[in-house]
Amino acid sequence: MTMRSQARGFTLVEVLLALALLFVGVVAAAPMFIFAMKETAAGADMGSVGAAAVDRMELLRASDFYSLPAGGSLTSNVSGYSDASNVRYTVRWQIVDNGNPATMKTISVRAFAARQAIGNAKEVILTSLRAR
Repeated sequence: MTMRSQARGFTLVEVLLALALLFVGVVAAAPMFIFAMKETAAGADMGSVGAAAVDRMELLRASDFYSLPAGGSLTSNVSGYSDASNVRYTVRWQIVDNGNPATMKTISVRAFAARQAIGNAKEVILTSLRAR
C-alpha cells in the first residue's frame, strides 16, 4: 500500500483562522444592527406621532368656531388641551383668538414621542388658522 502525499481539505489552523476572521467581522457589525433596530423603532413611533397630530388637528378644525375656547400650551400639559393617554406619545394643543372680537383663531398642535430617537428629540408641530 502506498500513502498519498497530498491530502485534500483544510487544516485545523486554516479553519481556526477563518473562524477568527468571521468572529471579528460579526463583532464589528453588531453595533450597527443595534443602532438600526433602535432607529427603526423610533421611526415607527414618529409615524404614530405624526398621525396623532394630524388626527387632533382635524378634530379641532372640524369643531364649531365658538366651541374652541382660547387656551392651552405647547410646552406643558394643560387640562382640556392635552392628551397623554397613549404611552407612546403626547399631544398638546393651543388655541389663540386673533383680533377683538375674535373672527379668526390660530390652532397649534404639538405631538412628541415618549421614546426619543438617538440624538435630538423628535416632534411634530402643526399650525392652522380657523375663520368664523
